[in-house]
Amino acid sequence: MIVEDWTNETYHAHEGISKSGLDLISRSPAHYRYRTFKEPSRAMEIGTAIHTAVLEPDRFFTDYMLLRDVEDRRASAYKEAVKVYGSERVLTGPEADKVAGMQESVLGNPHAQALLTHEDSKKELSIVTEDPETGVVVKCRFDLLTGLKSLDLKKTQDARPDVFAKSVANYRYMVQAAFYSDLYFWETGDKLEAFGFLCVEEELPHANAIYVLDDDAIEFGRKLYRKDLNQYAECKESNIWPSIDSTPQILSLPQWAMRGNYETV
Repeated sequence: MIVEDWTNETYHAHEGISKSGLDLISRSPAHYRYRTFKEPSRAMEIGTAIHTAVLEPDRFFTDYMLLRDVEDRRASAYKEAVKVYGSERVLTGPEADKVAGMQESVLGNPHAQALLTHEDSKKELSIVTEDPETGVVVKCRFDLLTGLKSLDLKKTQDARPDVFAKSVANYRYMVQAAFYSDLYFWETGDKLEAFGFLCVEEELPHANAIYVLDDDAIEFGRKLYRKDLNQYAECKESNIWPSIDSTPQILSLPQWAMRGNYETV
């Protein structure tokens, strides 16, 4: 099933495990089973505003209230606006400047704009399908799909390739690239030509870059999601959701900690 007009709330409420769910499974099945649904943090609300401003600029200017003269959320003008629009739709001056700066930065990237403004581009496209190996329901939500090219927006602290590569590893973006690509193939029978990440720095000058993972990274992500997805299927079948191993273990310090020179006490 491919759906173009789902809200975030509808997507998240729908049956099926997503990449974020697999991230919890990789920590332990118990972390997935006993996950809690929390109200969005301010950072998450700003992240949604950034996505809207970059991917759907017309909707951003109609749906959001930008309080350019309000410095922080303690101001009475902010509190009054929240009563009408909700906190997620009201930005203070500094918040609006950050979102606008990131949006302007992306506008200056011709490669990103070619995909974002293409007549066939689709934004926030949701896919729900079945894993052919386990039969469990899986889902994903593309930021942008232009033909057979996908682009996913990521806010970051540092867009340089060597630094962003660490973010890819830490946040398992290679799992996302492989998982989304395979779900698209399972549902449509077509293979994506590319899965790119558009990373934009949160602070001035809001540098941005597009990265496409190499084949080794994609294959590694595929192995990781397959392991997690198979475990999820087993837990769902047995209704047994184990936590991390509680057996006593020997723990070693990471190598970076051992490289320091410390005075022996």
